[in-house]
Amino acid sequence: MSREVVMKESYCGLCDQCQLDHPEFLEAVAKVKSFVDQMRIYWWAHCFWGDEGFSLPEFRRGLEWFLSHPECPGCRGGRGLDRCSIRICAINRRYEHCSECPDLAQCDRFNLILKEYPDHKQHLLDLQQQIPGGKTIQ
Repeated sequence: MSREVVMKESYCGLCDQCQLDHPEFLEAVAKVKSFVDQMRIYWWAHCFWGDEGFSLPEFRRGLEWFLSHPECPGCRGGRGLDRCSIRICAINRRYEHCSECPDLAQCDRFNLILKEYPDHKQHLLDLQQQIPGGKTIQ
């Protein structure tokens, strides 16, 4: 059985693991929003003092945001940081995804991403090994 590798709309690969357009994630968000809308949370929210509480309107706003943004165009679709060094490099070298790059192992452009996602570069290197000829399957 062959494994198809699907790339989303980013050069660096962070979007490949995004849950934003995952149906189960959106169903879970909708369910939580339904509970929040039905519960009289303001009645018990005052029971928690200081740092234990949170802004219910902001929480509700966050849930609504996820439901109103089920798809992201990614940086290849016009979003993301214009000055992202990974994006600029991939565009200049005409790669659709960093896993196509033969210099990926030595690339230091991922240092900022690795602070938040320490396993990400290794994920791309593993992905590079799975893709015949280093080309992505769209």
